[in-house]
Amino acid sequence: MKITSTVTAIGAHAISKKDAMIILFGDSATDALRDVSVIQEFDQPAQAKKMVLKHGDHVYIDDIKYRVNGVGKLANSNLQQIGHATLIFKPMPSEDVLGNAVYLIPTAIPSFKVGTVIRYEIED
Repeated sequence: MKITSTVTAIGAHAISKKDAMIILFGDSATDALRDVSVIQEFDQPAQAKKMVLKHGDHVYIDDIKYRVNGVGKLANSNLQQIGHATLIFKPMPSEDVLGNAVYLIPTAIPSFKVGTVIRYEIED
């Protein structure tokens, strides 16, 4: 299954060179959340509501391929309901896993711009 979203807005404080993470939200994010988030809009919202990411799936940010190394307990339900997850570009820790996290490897943080395409490739 392939699910695609497009970045529609980037908050003024959404991207930091010192933090290896990007907070994603759907269009329902509050103004305060928009300031620190990358806003994504799913091409097929009904399909996104069935999305379940797991270890070994892939996320493409534009043409850069990342492998899902781990998924926090709340990430899938939040992605399905409000388009929210925190993409973390570092190895998944053995303890203190963030509930909304999707851990991705490689750990290089990609560039985000309005129009960036995020493609979730999920094995059935």
